[in-house]
Formats: sequence, C-alpha cells, structure tokens
Amino acid sequence: MGFTTPCFIRKSTYKLRKKLEELGYRLFGAELNEDLCIFTEPEYGLYSVEFFSNIPHPDETDSVDCGTNEELFLAIAALRDDTNENQWFICDVNHWDRSDNGEATVYAEIGEWIFCKSNDDDCARDNHYHKATVEELIEHFKEKEE
Repeated sequence: MGFTTPCFIRKSTYKLRKKLEELGYRLFGAELNEDLCIFTEPEYGLYSVEFFSNIPHPDETDSVDCGTNEELFLAIAALRDDTNENQWFICDVNHWDRSDNGEATVYAEIGEWIFCKSNDDDCARDNHYHKATVEELIEHFKEKEE
C-alpha cells in the first residue's frame, strides 16, 4: 500500500526533487542533471532522474506523461491509497462546512476543489467529497501547462 500512480515530468529541478522527498519518495540512483526527466516508481516509493530515452515509454506502461506541468506531476505523484494527505478532493454535494463548535463557516459547491494538507483535515468527511482521479487531475491542471 502507498503510492499508486507512476508518472514522469520532462524536467528535473531541485525544487521538484525536494517536494517528492516531502511526499515520501526516495531517490534511486544519483544522476541529478537538470536536463533530465524525473520518473516515479510508486510500487517502491522511489523516484529516479533519467534521460527520457531510459524511462519506460508511456504507451508500454501505465505511467502518466505530465509534460513540463509541475502541478500536475506533483498531484499525480502524491496519489496514495493509505492516506488522504497532500491530495486533491472534489466536492460532490452542496453543503455548509462546520467548525469544531458546530457553526456553519463555509459554503462548498459541487465541483469545488480542496487540497488535503494533512490527515488531520477530514477531506472525505460525510461523503461530501471524493479524491480526484488521475483523469480529473489531468483535466484540472491541463490549463496550467507551462
């Protein structure tokens, strides 16, 4: 259990590698040239920095090609089946969210996106939200392509 979706991005920066490590990935190999791609291997919780020609071709695997879109890459790399932390959720039901004292605080509408920062956030509360799928993430972040 853990990370679920292999993906790669056609760039390699210190910032991206640092964010992957914050998500829980470990670097496999030692090549850190910024002209390379970052490829995640969720089964083992690893990422590698490779020449594009060395990574499995997306047509031959279930790996998602994120182009150069950092937000899309990090959103897909964060997908896990053992936590909601660092993942995107989409509202399924119009409703008022309530604070701990029971007061209505924020009105959430169907289709609204929220980011679950930690497991302390109840992002899937009351079945009002669902975890964004790979397809939904691609659609949401495609407009933010660099």
